[in-house]
Amino acid sequence: MTFQHFESDTAYGPLTLRGDLESWIKRYGCNSTSYVLLEGPKRYFTSPRVDGFLAYQMSAGVCVIGGDPVCSPSQAPLLIADFAEAMNSRPIGAYQVTPIMVEAFREAGFSHIQVGKEAVFDLNRFTLAGGQMELVRAATNKARREGVVVTEHNPFGPGASEVNFELREISEQWLKTKGERELGFLLGSLTLDQACAKRFFIARSGNGKGRIEGFIVCEPIYGRHGYYLDLTRRRVDAVRGVMELLTCEIFRLLRDEGYEMASMGLAPLALLDDPDLNEHPTLTRLMRFAYQQVTNRYDFKLLYRYKAKYHPHSWERRYFCFNQKRLSPRMLYAVLGVRNATTIRGLLHHKPAEIGSFQQKVKTWKHAASFIIGLFSALLSSSSL
Repeated sequence: MTFQHFESDTAYGPLTLRGDLESWIKRYGCNSTSYVLLEGPKRYFTSPRVDGFLAYQMSAGVCVIGGDPVCSPSQAPLLIADFAEAMNSRPIGAYQVTPIMVEAFREAGFSHIQVGKEAVFDLNRFTLAGGQMELVRAATNKARREGVVVTEHNPFGPGASEVNFELREISEQWLKTKGERELGFLLGSLTLDQACAKRFFIARSGNGKGRIEGFIVCEPIYGRHGYYLDLTRRRVDAVRGVMELLTCEIFRLLRDEGYEMASMGLAPLALLDDPDLNEHPTLTRLMRFAYQQVTNRYDFKLLYRYKAKYHPHSWERRYFCFNQKRLSPRMLYAVLGVRNATTIRGLLHHKPAEIGSFQQKVKTWKHAASFIIGLFSALLSSSSL
């Protein structure tokens, strides 16, 4: 059987390949990250037995799959099995897998562990009314009183260049505060120079005539008739409430257009409740430790609370699947590698003496690996607050 592997910049023809990938995503893309698979230095795997593809990267000898297989759930076990065969017994991990595709990985002989929950909204039910939405409502009202107006931006429309410049400026400013580059395995990029299905929503002060205070880039979730609020950026000194206003206005605009759902993405390590966590007691304990103790720029609790204040209508489980009995440090290191992570010291933002103290607490490989899974969850899925 002949399998095919293509690079994102393959000689097979990037335009032809992108067209094929987009066609599959439109037919089968149900994961909030499906559209993001078109971005970045990824490899793509196809099988003659299946209508669809897998997106992955190689790191430290490990095959790291991004999100779900893009195919019908009934064919996913075949695609996963063919991929495993083509990889010649190499270790394989799949990050941010949805429950329906976890079953496909199980059928193909993979283990799994929950890594968090995703905030999903029913747009027809979302409202700012009621006591539970008081904080969000107050923030949006403050932004409106300050003259903030939300509009949609076309990066290729008349006069777009000035707006695009300002968006890049804001993004660069925001990235400096995070010490990060604009690269992510399952995070989208600004993408202002290539036509795509992304939608750009901006918030201007001065009754819509002043500077841009913040923006959100949304990506389609074709299989669920919705959008993923992926890339979020704001000025360091932005008007208070601008992100709340942007989020709520996007929900309203999408609802008025007939869309059914929206996602704010994964809350890493939050609400871990899958019964199968009992099969990984040490790993589960250390993930919960990471959730409680990491309080730097990748504060898990803060990220969860930001999303939770909008009161999602459902919190959907997301998983890491792997073709080993137990997660190895090598596999977890590989997942960090595809995100271009630097060092544990850089991630924790601690001083050398503090690092030494911390290393004593996680001195065994098992504990270190358990902590790393928390780190890669944040690195692959963190968004701005």
